[in-house]
Amino acid sequence: MMWCNIGFTERVTLGFTGDSCKIFNESKDEFGKNFEDFFQSEMIGFLNGYNMYIGIRDRESKNMKILDHNSIDYVYSNIVEFCRKNPEDQVFFGLIDYFNTLPKPKKN
Repeated sequence: MMWCNIGFTERVTLGFTGDSCKIFNESKDEFGKNFEDFFQSEMIGFLNGYNMYIGIRDRESKNMKILDHNSIDYVYSNIVEFCRKNPEDQVFFGLIDYFNTLPKPKKN
């Protein structure tokens, strides 16, 4: 079984997307493929939620992003590289940096 920041009493995030890159890197090394599979699901949820937040905030979809522009494996490798380079940073900052590179849908 994998553990994340769930042991803290007051948290503003849940799961590995809210952890530091240091904890992400340690968990990735310790749990391998199981961690990757688990994190990829969490990563999809984070990106979906962040995209929906933008649509709700703006009350329209024009600033939302195309989430399937790259493969899930590509996105995962992107955050692995972000955390390798920035072990003292937060995982969600890497996901937001990635999100900001995505294209917006073309207007109909």
